[in-house]
Amino acid sequence: MKIVILTYHSHHVLGSDYANNDHIAFPEDLDLITSAGYRIKSLDHIVTTLEAHKRESTKSGDRDFRYVGLTFDDGPVFDVEDFTHPIYGVQRSFLGAMRDFMTTPSGRQQPDLHATSFVIASPEARHVMESTFDKDYTFLAPGSLGDGWWEPAISSGLIAIGNHSWDHLHPALIDVAHSQRARGDFRQVTTFEDADRQILQAAQYIAEKTHRRAAPFFAYPFGHYNEFLTHEYLPEAYRSEKLDLRAAFTADPRPLTGQENRWALPRYVCGHDWKSPADLLRILVE
Repeated sequence: MKIVILTYHSHHVLGSDYANNDHIAFPEDLDLITSAGYRIKSLDHIVTTLEAHKRESTKSGDRDFRYVGLTFDDGPVFDVEDFTHPIYGVQRSFLGAMRDFMTTPSGRQQPDLHATSFVIASPEARHVMESTFDKDYTFLAPGSLGDGWWEPAISSGLIAIGNHSWDHLHPALIDVAHSQRARGDFRQVTTFEDADRQILQAAQYIAEKTHRRAAPFFAYPFGHYNEFLTHEYLPEAYRSEKLDLRAAFTADPRPLTGQENRWALPRYVCGHDWKSPADLLRILVE
């Protein structure tokens, strides 16, 4: 068994080459993943597989399969809508690339093609982020972090909507939903009050906007997590059904073994953990 979760950012558009533009990398990767013998599966299927793997006895052995899960972070509308970059021109959305891929011979080998987009809940935070983005990594524009596309994306059958916190503790915000006004470090979420404001409040907002069709998954902002979140807050919220969550995802760059804490599942990030098809192939075959 080998499972790899890959992460893309549709606002990572700094050039017209693979390393600097996730809209260039993503469609190329879909072909590479398929040629490497991996089956693309939804996070729901992958988490169910991990749960079953843990329940099985060691006598049953590892199953001979290889899965890739696809995730998108931060929630720009560029995940689902084509747009024109002022320098680099028309960019095909991730959803458009998935639909294009489905019409190809490689795409027909991936009948379960699916991705999860982790979105930021706070409208105020998203509005600020649209005008204060990191020019060395991202491109955003007014309205590009809206939430009107969330439910149509779910209805496409190809993209789920997951929880990426209330306001990402974004450094550009004057005020954040945190008792100590911590910014830029989600590891500072160490109390139930702060966790509720960042995770529960976001879940409630996303559920309302999607008519309770959101996926039961959380992605840590910046990939930051801590012992409190992974061993106390999220397990307790799961047991008590306070939160409709099944798993949480970090940005630790490694494959899944089946033995991880479900509240700290690793992911690789495009443009950071791999910058070329050769880099990704090494991740898949190592």
